[in-house]
Amino acid sequence: MNKVFFLSLVMLFLMGACGPVHKNDVVGEWKEYRANGDNYLLSSWKFNSDGSGLFIVQGFTNTQKIAFMWRKINSSEIEVTMSGKTDILELSNGLLIEDSGYNTIVYKKQ
Repeated sequence: MNKVFFLSLVMLFLMGACGPVHKNDVVGEWKEYRANGDNYLLSSWKFNSDGSGLFIVQGFTNTQKIAFMWRKINSSEIEVTMSGKTDILELSNGLLIEDSGYNTIVYKKQ
């Protein structure tokens, strides 16, 4: 009985030492950051704790919202599936970075 208890404690310790990937540092709203102050078609990501979310683009007269699913791959990558397409977002120095291939968009957590 003591051996089973001891082995269970060792396994729990080893699982904790591997550095679990926390979703909490992603959950919340991330708004696009623009140094030039341009507010036209600003976008934001809203990550929910259940792995769902909304991508929001704010125009002058309307707002577009697109639902997506997400999961954290590791400490610096988030996989997002939206409209049948999967992309990877990067977490770096407290910023969320979207690289669309022709430009890079930076988001700050609110």
